[in-house]
Parts: sequence; C-alpha cells; structure tokens
Amino acid sequence: MDSTWIPQFKLSTLALGSCNLDRIPSFLVTQYDLEYLDLSANSIQRNIPSSIWNLTSLCSLNLSCNQLTGSLPSRLTLPKYFDSLDLHSNSIEGALLLPNAGAYLLDLSMNQFNGSIPTDIGAYLQNTRFLSLSRNNLRGAIPDSICTSYLEVLDLSNNTLSSVIPPHLARNCSSLSVLDLAENHLEGKMQAEWGNITKIHTLKLNGNHLRGVIPSSISEARSVQVLDLGNNELEDTLPHWIGKLSQLHVLVLRSNHFHGSFPRQVIGLPNLQILDLSGNNLSGPIPRNLTNLLAMVNASQSNPNHLEDVRYTNKIKISWKGWDVEFVKVLFILKCIDLSNNNLSGSIPSKMGSLQGLIALNLSRNHLSGRIPKTLGYMDQLESLDLSLNSLNGNIPLELEFLSYLEFLNISYNILDGKVPHGGQFLTFGESSYLGNSKLSGIPFTNITVCNNSSGYGNCTSIEKIGEAKNSDGEMIG
Repeated sequence: MDSTWIPQFKLSTLALGSCNLDRIPSFLVTQYDLEYLDLSANSIQRNIPSSIWNLTSLCSLNLSCNQLTGSLPSRLTLPKYFDSLDLHSNSIEGALLLPNAGAYLLDLSMNQFNGSIPTDIGAYLQNTRFLSLSRNNLRGAIPDSICTSYLEVLDLSNNTLSSVIPPHLARNCSSLSVLDLAENHLEGKMQAEWGNITKIHTLKLNGNHLRGVIPSSISEARSVQVLDLGNNELEDTLPHWIGKLSQLHVLVLRSNHFHGSFPRQVIGLPNLQILDLSGNNLSGPIPRNLTNLLAMVNASQSNPNHLEDVRYTNKIKISWKGWDVEFVKVLFILKCIDLSNNNLSGSIPSKMGSLQGLIALNLSRNHLSGRIPKTLGYMDQLESLDLSLNSLNGNIPLELEFLSYLEFLNISYNILDGKVPHGGQFLTFGESSYLGNSKLSGIPFTNITVCNNSSGYGNCTSIEKIGEAKNSDGEMIG
C-alpha cells in the first residue's frame, strides 16, 4: 500500500493479524470511524504512531506480538467507551501508563515497562475485568487502589514487586477468578481474609518470600482449581482442610518448610492432576489408598474450567525428566506426582500402579525402602520415573519393560541387585540411570545400538549393544 494512498471508504473493523506486515498502514489516519483494529502477530517495528491514539471512535486495539519499541504517550487518552487494549509481547519501555478510560481488558504483559505501578491505578480500572502487567520490570509495592470490585483477573507475575500483599486485596477484590503474583519479591504473611475471594479459580503466589502458615480461610474458596504457593518460606504442618477443595486440579507447595506426616486428605481429591510437595520435611509413609485420585487413575483427558475465555494462560513449573520445566496450558493433559526431597519412609504403595493416567512420578531423595512394586509396570502412560537416592532393594521388576512411553528413568543410588532388564525402553537408558547400585549387573554404558553391517539395519546379520561386555570369543559375560 502506497504511503500516500487515501482510500475511498470508511471502515469500522480492520483485522490484519498474522499478515506479515512490517509497518502500521499509513492510511489508518483517515479512518475516523474505525472501532476495531487488530494488527497482532506481525513484524511491526518502531514506535506506535500518534495517529493511532487519535482515532476517536476506536473501542478495541490489538497490537500484540509485534516488535514495537519506544514508550507510550505521557497522556494516553482514549475514547470514553474504549473496551480493549492489548499490547502484550512487544518491547515497549518506559513508565507504566494506562488509558483514561476503564477498559474491560488491559494486557501490557511481556514488555519492558519499568518503575513502579502508579499509586492511583484504581482510578483507571473502574470497569476493568482483566489486567495483566506480568513479565515486565516493575518494582515497588502493589498499590492498595488496585483492588477494585470488578476485577476478575489480576496478573502481576514475573516482576520485582516487593513489600507485602495489600491487605485490601483479599478483602475488596471479591470478584477475582485469577490472582497471579508469582515470581516477585513479596514478603510477609498471607492475610486471613483470603476466604472472601469465593470465586477464585487460580491462586498463584509462588516464588516469593511469604512466611508463616497458609490461612485456613482459603478452605472457603471451594471453586479453586489451581493453588500454587511453592518456593516460599511457609511452614507448619500441611493443612488438613485442603481436602475440602474438591475442585482442586493443581496443588504445588514445593520448596517450603512444611513438616509432619503426609495428609491423607490430599489423597481424597478426585480432580487432582498435579501434586508437587517436593523440597519440604514431610515424614512417615506414603498413604496407601491412592485409588481415590480419580483424575490420575483415569488416563483420559479432563476438562477443567481454567478461564481460557478471559485469556489468562496458566503456567505451571514442575520437575520434568530431571529439569525444572514451565508448562503452559497443561491442565488437560499433564498428570504428575512429585514428593521428592522429603523424609518419607516405608515402602512404595503397590496401589501406586493404579494411577494409570500418571505421566511423571518422582519419589527421589527420601528414605523409602523395600522393593520397587511390579504394579508400576501398569502405569502405561508413564514418561518419567525417578526413584533415585532411596534405600530400595531387590530386583528391577521386568514388568517395567511394559512402559512403552518411558523416556526418563533414574533409579540410581539405591541397594538394587540382579540384572538390568534389556527389553522395552531399557534399551535406551544409559549408565547414569543405575549409578550407585553396586550389585546390579548387565548395566549398559551407552544407549546406542549399532549394526555390524555397513548397509544398515535392513540387511543386518547381527546387532551389538555397546556397553555389554564380551569375552575374547565374543560371548556375553555381563
């Protein structure tokens, strides 16, 4: 489109998302009747031209997922009935500025805004239902005025916000469905008024410096589906009232200071799909009655309502195949248990094998003893199994060869004996999976299988597994 072109029409809607644009069309300056403009997911660079802010009929503007730079105008005045401003995933910098109108949706996440959140931010949120300022460089305290009665989604995660969580937040934001303050520098104790947020679906305060106990008032928020308080300084025993949260799909309390026995009430949560209690001081046995975890028993996908309709994206960080990995929109498919790095003792319950929907199980770094249950071979969806650094003994069950999806296995540093199975996925695991088990034999040193024929597997006359020891006559000795 020529930069001097003046069209002979007036548009009310223009949607050019994902159209490989490298600039904002200059003819927009003539479109004073434009109400809806979508230029998202292009390759538009440089500043947002001032002509965009002069479109007096504009109600919805989406410039997300571009390469926009510069800062917002010092006085951002938009039409009275402005509804939606989406600038997420750009490189816009400078102070955080909000439009004068109370837009229904404000998404300024994943930019480079810096400084503090304006203390009078509440004046700009009179009609706002969705506010996301996540993944910027914002610092300082969360203003009390941010707590409005209309707000449904508040995402301030992944900044460097500090001080305490405003006491008015739990008291005044009674309409909140999502509160995500994860990965900041917040401190202090959680307020007793959390039970006032009765409509909450997602509560994420992980990755801060919160201390004290989890207030029992959260048990009143019966609709909560995601509760992530991991990587804080919370202590005391795990609260038994968690068993009242029957809609809970995700419970992450990793890396805190919880102690005492494993609460049996957790095993009674029928919708639970992700359970991460790792990095605490829990002791005693793992409860036997695991069949009540119906969502993990069932291999089919669930369908929790996690607010996709208001554009919030759930992100859950878990230990996955030896690494900390952040998963996005995982509630439909991810089913895992992580009880690692505690003081759990006793044997692994044989009923663990009934959790046939589980794809990751981590019981490492405990004091578990006894044999590896054969029933684990029934968990046919399992992709990751970590039982390392315990006191497990006996043979490795041959039934584990049935786990055709198993990609990661770590049973190192136990007291296992006998031969390592050579069927199924065991052909792909190297020596690191078995370290520290001096009585095990037949341990492979690589996970490579070679063909003794240069023309390839199709014409193989013999196959040799590297790492299996042979004598001078070519006979297996391991």
